[in-house]
Amino acid sequence: MIRFEIKGNVQPEQIAELRKSVGWNGMEVSLRKSLANSYFYICCFDDDKLIGYLDVVSNGVTDAYIQDVTVNPAYQGKGIGTKLMNTAIDKLKHDGVYAISVLFEEKLLTFYKKFGFYIMMAGQMNTREED
Repeated sequence: MIRFEIKGNVQPEQIAELRKSVGWNGMEVSLRKSLANSYFYICCFDDDKLIGYLDVVSNGVTDAYIQDVTVNPAYQGKGIGTKLMNTAIDKLKHDGVYAISVLFEEKLLTFYKKFGFYIMMAGQMNTREED
């Protein structure tokens, strides 16, 4: 049974496995601290298996950054990413957060545009390597 949970009971190992399923690094060690400091995160489970995840970083007032929108490839195209995004956006609006940002690969532009995101210039720099 598919279920969504805000601040769900999830372990860093589960998120690392999900990240690896989409070709990303696992970042298991960093995820331990990230979970504790997250504004909120949303998990999607199929029974006890983590199949979707989204994290939100925010000051709770002016800005929020949606990151790590991840859906297991076997479950992609079934509306899970859309439900993760809608749940996050609805909660951020309810909380009164002014602006929401998200970084994504160009091939995902159509997906993010349907939520109302538009293109802005941004920059990113990695300060260390992660497994």
